[in-house]
Amino acid sequence: MSAMFEFTGGGIGVMPDPDDNPNGHVVPHHESGIRISFQVVNVGDAGGNADVGVEVDDAFLTSWQSSFLDPGNSETGFVSLGRLTEGEHTVLTFVNPGSGQADHESNTFIVG
Repeated sequence: MSAMFEFTGGGIGVMPDPDDNPNGHVVPHHESGIRISFQVVNVGDAGGNADVGVEVDDAFLTSWQSSFLDPGNSETGFVSLGRLTEGEHTVLTFVNPGSGQADHESNTFIVG
């Protein structure tokens, strides 16, 4: 018996970071921090914690850990990427222990 995790398929949400958005931007902007969201679900047959790694533009940035999730339970994670330069960026998330399917997602977005 083991915990195994997948992303729920909702994709990676990208938004201004509410903790670093002094000008009130509503879309990703270089004058605000960027925050992402994602959702993981335990598809295994035992409880455990999901470890999600986050890369931005092919460079590892940070990781996030879920609370203890019983089989079938899910949790939404939020991670701050900091401030990014204007232009196109790609964020990649990957979850461990993964199920071997739906264990990574990416999103390419524009920062104004």
